[in-house]
Parts: sequence; structure tokens; C-alpha cells
Amino acid sequence: MRPLDGIRVLEMGQYIAAPYCAMMLADLGAEVIKIERPDGGDPRRIYDPLEQTETGSMSGGFLSYNRNKKSVTLDLREEGDRARYRALAATADVVVENLRPGAVDRMGVGYDALKEINPRLIYCAISGYGRLSTHRGVFAERPAFDTAIQAIGGLMAVTGEPGGPPLPTVTGFADVFTAVQATVSVLAALQGRQRTGTGAFVDQSMYDSVASLLERELMLWDFTGEHRVRGVDRYSPLGALEAEDGYVALILPTHEMWRRLCVAIERPDLLDHPLLDSVVHRAENFASVIRPEAERWTRSRTRREIVEHFAAHGLPAGETQTIDELFQCPHLDARRMFLEIDDPYAGRRRMIRTPFLTDTYEEPRNDSAPQLGEHNDELLTEVEPTTA
Repeated sequence: MRPLDGIRVLEMGQYIAAPYCAMMLADLGAEVIKIERPDGGDPRRIYDPLEQTETGSMSGGFLSYNRNKKSVTLDLREEGDRARYRALAATADVVVENLRPGAVDRMGVGYDALKEINPRLIYCAISGYGRLSTHRGVFAERPAFDTAIQAIGGLMAVTGEPGGPPLPTVTGFADVFTAVQATVSVLAALQGRQRTGTGAFVDQSMYDSVASLLERELMLWDFTGEHRVRGVDRYSPLGALEAEDGYVALILPTHEMWRRLCVAIERPDLLDHPLLDSVVHRAENFASVIRPEAERWTRSRTRREIVEHFAAHGLPAGETQTIDELFQCPHLDARRMFLEIDDPYAGRRRMIRTPFLTDTYEEPRNDSAPQLGEHNDELLTEVEPTTA
């Protein structure tokens, strides 16, 4: 048993944000039906890395966001397929889509049309800058991709080295974070429906999501009026220290944490250093003073030795793991955070799962992503075309 058993979700999504939201709902037990164009479907189906055989293919970039779903092809330019879509929507609990704002409304299959036939429908529209007319901003008509949102959302302004150019964080970060927020919104709307009996329109903006993530930076600007220097947090000394076999990272937000570091690296004299007498001064001088002094101790020790030694002194720190180390991490194995997936075209693959874990419900299924239109016969036979 999974918490969303019995919930049906239609996903009219492409690329990352809507597909990842729908995949989270699938991992929680929902039946997710991905609606795709017959002429190619989701563009990520052909992204590299792509494994191909004579009979089919599977893209790693598609598998990552489309596990545990079904696929149905509909050409919504055709009235017959629009009728089929409306009939499926009449049976659904949730719709998740991230098409260009206005696209579904022009085809007569947007929220206003669907709620007439299914008043209990939760409709989650993911867009770059929002859709509700009551909350319309000046950027509403802009197209959006992840990097553009990381830029306008302020993430790139604070990411990188002092004096260097703004840098994006992990590719897809804005998409995935928006998807997580959309999932929370959908679950809240489903809970609300239990009380009201009616559905809701969830307006999930990527820009809103990323801006909310910078709550600390915005608070600091409001309180201090100071511009954040890229790569430096004036109110939290933090950074990486070189070890014998890589790096470890830590943050020193309080004087007590600073004291523990000085004791751990056997440098109590640093407690009296004139450039390190406050949190602000330690933040400003982390790279120029703290790092080189601490690295005199850390460079002759392994990451694990350093992290365990710091932990014994009550100082949290983490090894900077490489991706191959993360892929083989025994702790993640113990947490069963990877799904072993057998795909007929990509072979056996090890995929990180969404991190939902309780002592009551089953873990996510390990089904692969569907082939384009794989479930047409199963699902389209249950709906009869009707004209609007």
C-alpha cells in the first residue's frame, strides 16, 4: 500500500518540472498517465545519453523524470482526441501540466473547461512566472527554462567566486525545486478537497519557487541593505578545506562552532586573531585566513578522518563526494535510495528515487519509463469520445 493508491493523475508535461512533479506523485502510489503528442512526445525522449536498438530506445534524461508512468498519445489539435482527453480528465483527481501559458485554454482543455465536467479536479499549472489573472506580473508572457529562472531568481547572483561571473547551480535545480513545491501544493489541495468536496487551480511559478528559496538573502538585504558578494556569506563563515584525498566542507555560524574548530585543529591561538573576532569578520576572512590556517592541519588527513574528528568535537562537516562516490555510497544503499530498473532498451539501470520514506507505506515501484503511446489500448478504450 502507498499513500496515493487510487489517485489518478494526468500529466501533460514536458522537459523536467511537470514530469518530475508527476513522478513524485507516481512514487507515492498515484496512477500517472502521461499525455504526449503522437509525433515524438516529450522532447526529452531523444536526449543524450540515448540507448537505441532496432525496436526502440530509452533516454537517460527521459527515464530520470518519467518512471512509474503510463503513456497515451493524443493530438489535441483534433476534436476527437480533445474529447478523449476531456473524458480522461473526468476520471482524474489531478492534472499537472507545464505547457506554454494559454496553450491548453486555446484548445478548450484548460482548467475552466475541465472543472465544468469534473468539479473535484486539482489542476496544477507549472509555468515560469505564473498564470492567475489576479496575480499577474510583468514577466507573465515570458518563456522559461531552468537557467533563465536561476538567473532572474537570484541564485546565480550569489553562486560563484568573488570577482567571477554569476554561475548556475546544478542543471535542472529550478525545475526540480519547483516540482517539489508543486507536489506539496497538490497534496495540500487534495487534503483540502476532503473537507470542501471541490477542486482547485494550483498556480506554481518557477520564479516564485526560486525566489522563496532565497529567503535568507532577501531578509539580509531588508535588514542591512548590503549587497551579497558572490561566494561570500558575510553572516556565516563557510567553505571547503583541502584534505589529503579531496575536500571537506563546513559552516561556522556561531562563536561556539568557531571555538570547536580551533580546538579540533589544535589552534586555540586563532581565537585571539584580530581578523577573526566576530562572525562577520570570520566570514569575510574565511578564504584569506581561516582556510590556509586550517589546511595546515587538514591537508595531511583524509576526508573521513577529518569529518569523524570534527564530529567528535561537536562540529558538523561533510566530505565533498564526487558523483561516482555518491553513486556507490553505502549509506544511500542502506537507505534504499536507489531503484534497480530493468528497461528493455537501456538495460539494467540504477536510478535515485524521490526521498519519501515511512515505516507504514511501501517504497516506490521500480517500473521503467513508458514507451510513447504504450498504454493507448489499455486506457483509450475506457473513454468514449464526446464532443464539447
